Amino acid sequence: MNQKTKWIVGIIVVVAVVAVGYFVSKGPSEPVSTEPIKIGVLLPLSGPAAFYGDQSKKGIEIAKEEILEKYPNLKLELYYEDSLYTPKGGVDAYQKLRITTKLDAVITAASQVSLAVVPLTAEDKILQMAIFSSTDKYTSPDDLTFRVSSRNEIEAGRMAEFIKNEQYKKLAILYINNDFGVGFKEALKNKLSGSAEIAAKEGYLLEANDFRTQLLKIKQSSPDAVFMVGTAKHYAPILKQASELDLKTQFLSMRSAEDPILLQTAGGFAEGLIYSYPFDATSKSNAITEKFVKSFKEKHNAVPDAYAAEGYEGFRLLALAFVQCGKNYDCIKSWLSNLKDYDSAFGKISFDSNGDVYYNFFLKTIKDGQFVKYEE
Repeated sequence: MNQKTKWIVGIIVVVAVVAVGYFVSKGPSEPVSTEPIKIGVLLPLSGPAAFYGDQSKKGIEIAKEEILEKYPNLKLELYYEDSLYTPKGGVDAYQKLRITTKLDAVITAASQVSLAVVPLTAEDKILQMAIFSSTDKYTSPDDLTFRVSSRNEIEAGRMAEFIKNEQYKKLAILYINNDFGVGFKEALKNKLSGSAEIAAKEGYLLEANDFRTQLLKIKQSSPDAVFMVGTAKHYAPILKQASELDLKTQFLSMRSAEDPILLQTAGGFAEGLIYSYPFDATSKSNAITEKFVKSFKEKHNAVPDAYAAEGYEGFRLLALAFVQCGKNYDCIKSWLSNLKDYDSAFGKISFDSNGDVYYNFFLKTIKDGQFVKYEE
């Protein structure tokens, strides 16, 4: 090969590399397939987690509008069903959709629901994108299950760091007895191993509203702090009943604390609660976050939360996978698995070989009846 030929080949290679990079980062100008993409969306639209489901739905709808504006030839059909925030509810909702239409993908929400639906989507060989599903059990390699929630150990790690810095030596954990609550309890316990004693571990059922028995046992253990994991509808009576029982200690929680129902029903009992959180709606350093927040405010006259952001990103990624690949699921799995430094409302994220993502958590608190950043 002479020098001129080498030079020409070199130019061709460079152009090809640039073209591929552009395709991966910007996406094709038109979707690969114009067949309708049928997407089931299983959200808790009633019950104690209804607020989270409603916020996620709002985020999904904003993402849908953005995607269709960019790809007007893409046909997206969404089918919403109430999962009731239970494994059975999730399975029943999926089966209901299965009877009436052939789904191409499903969005599931909540750890216990997402886990229950996995065998069904695996059997149907379709894409499953999970939102606010953080249980480590959802992690699985080389399949069509992905999620935009960081695993329990990531959020628990941030709270464990705070507990260590505050030198809390005895911690009590009050947790909802399902995959979500048990998983988070175990993750926090593991992160605190060797640095803090778990003085009490008390579980409760989804339908519980009287926590006095558990709180009395916790009080007897004399903890430096109490960590709650469940929903805000549980946290409100827990905080009220703890005050009635004169359980005076620092209460801690995680992202599910940020629900207006907590402020409305717990009132002053919620003051000072500290919790971990993954989404900063005030960020001015992330163009994706700013765009999403602006769209959400214009549509709903409110600031979006982490649940809205997860719905938004979960749907965007799912839709973009079909834009890139059509209904070629080998392509979809490969494209999502190899997606690196994707610009999201949570910052740059990448999927690992298990379909998991990682992003940072910070701390928030309730001060003067408002959810605000916690200054450490």
